[in-house]
Formats: sequence, structure tokens, C-alpha cells
Amino acid sequence: MDFNARVIPLHLHPLGFIEVFTRHGASLNDLLRGTGISPAMFDMQDIRISYLQQQALVRNGIQHCRKPGLGLITGMELDWSFWGTLGYTIHSSPSLKEAGEAFRRYLVIAQPYYALMVSRPTTYIDCNRRVVDPLEYSADEAYDEDVRQFTLEFRVAMTARVWTLCGNPEARDTDVHVTLDYPEPAHVDLYSELPCKSVTFGADKTAISADYSYVIKPFRPYRRRAWRKLIQQCEQELNQAPVDITFTDRVRWHIRAHFNPNIDLEQVAQGMQMPPRSLTRRLAAEKTSFRKLLHSVRMEIATHQLRSSALSVDEVAEIVGFSCASSLRRAMKKWSGNTISHIRERHGVEGLMP
Repeated sequence: MDFNARVIPLHLHPLGFIEVFTRHGASLNDLLRGTGISPAMFDMQDIRISYLQQQALVRNGIQHCRKPGLGLITGMELDWSFWGTLGYTIHSSPSLKEAGEAFRRYLVIAQPYYALMVSRPTTYIDCNRRVVDPLEYSADEAYDEDVRQFTLEFRVAMTARVWTLCGNPEARDTDVHVTLDYPEPAHVDLYSELPCKSVTFGADKTAISADYSYVIKPFRPYRRRAWRKLIQQCEQELNQAPVDITFTDRVRWHIRAHFNPNIDLEQVAQGMQMPPRSLTRRLAAEKTSFRKLLHSVRMEIATHQLRSSALSVDEVAEIVGFSCASSLRRAMKKWSGNTISHIRERHGVEGLMP
């Protein structure tokens, strides 16, 4: 991606950062110095800035706020309105699963660079039937150390807020846990303010987790109509966003975000607000088909669960829509050239479950 390309909507995260930074002592002049952003741009329609401009803004914030853990502070205080339409889904999502899927798919509206993040599955289920979502992305490597740490702490805080607001309060286990793969910092007291049950430093991975039913089970059925309307608006905004992706990628995202064993062409076309024939025709123009994409996503999800989770092969087969473990084993061998045993051995999960 061109880091000079103006693709980030100024009225979303950048103005949100400015609001928080000025609240914590930075002057507007200091924040905007060297960024190419001016106050006159704040009220203009559809103004976009580049990643380099946003990084310069964040660096100025870190320098002039002089507060350890500024990423955590910003993540805890950033108003949902600075996510645009996507932010309003927080209070209308039927479940945490659906809220998470929406944020994963439409995050690129506010931060187009994360188109790379949504291109593959990340969440998995561990041996305690907890949903685990890693919080470090390969895209973070593009940042310098200060901005990378700000971005990571910002994501930890925002994700903890999403999981707390959208998880099922009627689940037997409502505890949300955060693990971090770095040592306890000097500003550890800020981590105690996160809306989660526990924060563990020095762990094997940086991730957030909660019980399966807390994440998956819907609990706000009367908000579904409002939810659908907001998702339609998000889809329209995604279609208009200057994200350099193919139509095939967009369909793949939608299949993955709404994946279930019975998902079909009509459901995906409806979600993308287009006739099924148009979707089929546009995929054909890019030399692929819905059937090929669905199978590819199914196998990617199966591979990720086999590598990362402690689910049995039978359970993975059920999740991705195969009739039995044998069918999945045959499909995996044909698709990847590897056996399931080989996949699990390479990633150290062969002994967890059969």
C-alpha cells in the first residue's frame, strides 16, 4: 500500500485521536505541526489523510501529552462515533460474534491498511471451549516502535470494550481475559482499568478470550432490525471506500464474516445488496465462482482451527460443514496436499484432541 495515499477519513480516527490528545494536555498547534492537517479541514466533506500523516499525528500526541500508556487511554476514551456507522453497531449487535464480524469486515473503512488483516481467519477455540482472538497483526510491523505500541494498546482497550458491551450477560461464564506477550510496564495501573476480568503479562501470545456461549449466543433479538439497517449502511460505505481490493476479495470477506455451514449464494448476494446473478457475473469476470470461494474459505477456516485450536477433527468438520471427520480429512488432503495429522504435528496440537 502507498503510505502517502490519502485513504483515512479525517473525521473518524484522526479527529478522535485529536479530541483525546487535547483532553490530555496537548495543544492543537503542537498536534498538527508537520502533519499537513489544518483546523480548516475539520468541517470539510470527505477529507482523507495518509498513513504517514496519521502516524505523524500520533507521534505528536505521544510527545506532547507525555502520558505513559496513551494508547490505552485513547482506546478507553475514544467515542464510538469516531468509528462512523460501524461504531453505532455496538449497541445494536445481536451478539458479540456478530459485532466482531462487523468490526473485522468494516474496519477497513476507517483504517484501509487493515485490508490485509481481514484476508485470513484469526479467531479460534481453545481446549476450554473459549473463543480466542489474537490482537497482534502483521500490519503493525509497518509502524515504528512508539506508534506500534500505541496502536497495540489502543486495540487492546477498544477490543476489551467491544467484548464487554456485546457479550451475552446471561452466559454462565461472562469473564473476559486478556493475555499480553510483553512484560508488565510501568503504567500497569492503567491496565487494571480495562473492562475485563484479568490481564496477564509475559504470556505466550497477545490475545483476548471469553467463553464460547458468551461470544456466540445472541441476546438482543429486538435490535436485529436496527442492526441490519446499520450493516447495510456499512456495506454501502465499504463499496465507496478507496480500498485497493478486488470484487473477489470483497465476496471472500463477506463469506468469512458470515460463515456458517449452510451459507449460500443468495444470502451473500443479499448481504452485499446485489442480485445473485450480478454477483455470479462479476466473479466470473475475475475468473472465479462463488462455489470455489466458498470451498476455499471453508478450508481456510478448517486449517486455521486445526492449527490453532484444540477442537477434535469431528468438531472442526461440524463447524465448517462436513458430514464427518473422514470427509474433512479427504478434502484437506486434496486441498492442501497435507494430512490433518501433519498439520497438527507442525503446530504442536497433535496431542490435545483426536
